[in-house]
Amino acid sequence: MKKLAALLTVILSFSGQWSFASPVFSDSFSDPNGPLLGQSPQIGTGAWTITGTSVVNPIQVNTGLVQLTTTGQDAYAQLSSAVDTTAGGSIFVGLDLDVTAAQNTGDYFMHFCSSVGGTSGFYDKVWAKSSGSGYVLGSQDNSGTVTYGSTVLAFGTTYRLVTEEDFVSGAANDTFAFFINPTDLSVAGNNSAYLNATWSGATAEASTYAEINFRQGTASAAASETVDNLIVSSSFSDVSVVPEPSSLVLGLSGGFAWLVALRRKR
Repeated sequence: MKKLAALLTVILSFSGQWSFASPVFSDSFSDPNGPLLGQSPQIGTGAWTITGTSVVNPIQVNTGLVQLTTTGQDAYAQLSSAVDTTAGGSIFVGLDLDVTAAQNTGDYFMHFCSSVGGTSGFYDKVWAKSSGSGYVLGSQDNSGTVTYGSTVLAFGTTYRLVTEEDFVSGAANDTFAFFINPTDLSVAGNNSAYLNATWSGATAEASTYAEINFRQGTASAAASETVDNLIVSSSFSDVSVVPEPSSLVLGLSGGFAWLVALRRKR
């Protein structure tokens, strides 16, 4: 029996190929339609909570999608464990993004925060602004220059966006990259980056990231978009694509079938 348990442990460890290996946050927003606040992610600590005090235009979940508009409530969800940004390595965020409208000024709609429930200390901001007949995405550290990609993206189209921040030793020198619909799902560098940026703000990096945030900016600057399948991890392969639940089921069922066959042979 002990040998069977040991073999089962091996099978479950291999099932990590079909499940998340090292995420600190994951939410497929599969809860019932209604306000985002109070809904709990699959991986994280607690539930989505209001940032600040504004209750105007509450963020909604509709048919498994978070709907972000403008001039309204902001929200955060705590990571399952704080991310140490001083220890080297990287942090990746993956999400299915569909921007439906954007403004010339541009504004950010997602970011990290250095403390739980903080109303400042926002980092790794994702911006969107209109460009031609579509829009472009931008990266900002904290208060530095916003670096936008040059490829215009189409309104009403869902893209898998992956953001990367590399934690570089020293102050105010981290680097950033965005990837759109990556084709190599294992190694970030094997994909062409949508944009690359370096730290440019006067404010240095935070020592930790404690939460992931949604923000609804002003109507004159912010975009409107939907978000789904939001994942935060130190591993690119965790966030580059959303695994189909069937993959995990098949992997586990195959493992259990192998165990049953092994037991019968004995």
